[in-house]
Amino acid sequence: MSRPQLFLRTTDKTDMYKPVMLFLFIAILMVLPAAYAEQALQVSNEPVEITADRLEANEALHSIVFIGNAEARQGDVTIYADRLTIFYQDKQNEIERVMAQGNVRIVQFDRIATGEKAEFFRNEGRIVLSGQPRVSEGNSFVEGQMITLFLNDKRSVVSGGDEGRVNAVFQPKTESKP
Repeated sequence: MSRPQLFLRTTDKTDMYKPVMLFLFIAILMVLPAAYAEQALQVSNEPVEITADRLEANEALHSIVFIGNAEARQGDVTIYADRLTIFYQDKQNEIERVMAQGNVRIVQFDRIATGEKAEFFRNEGRIVLSGQPRVSEGNSFVEGQMITLFLNDKRSVVSGGDEGRVNAVFQPKTESKP
């Protein structure tokens, strides 16, 4: 049995995938109020299920790649992408970076983040969503050339870049009258 297979069959799969799930939760929080954010940041102990058309493990590159219709699901959060790559450290099999590429869509209830690429840099506590990124909840949304989340600083930056400006629409929640 090669090490990548052992990596995939750890006794506590939730520990291995916690950075992936944190990435999923954070990426969809751009337009949420603080109360939602605090609740979603709790890492779930639910199992993580990743499916794809093909899996390639490369010990030399310290990576595992899920290719073709990749779907990672934990509880109420699902990430869809053409390709999902997990980069890990050699000795500890600890996740360094997670990258979703091609038709990226992250869904939790009616919160949706889309783009062509999403990347989680674990050691830096940074997530970058690029390729026409857009994060929405209901009719509220934010979009730009790049959306960057700095997890340790609890801040985010949406860049318009050379190709345009940041666009955001925030719909107030309406209270139903009795």
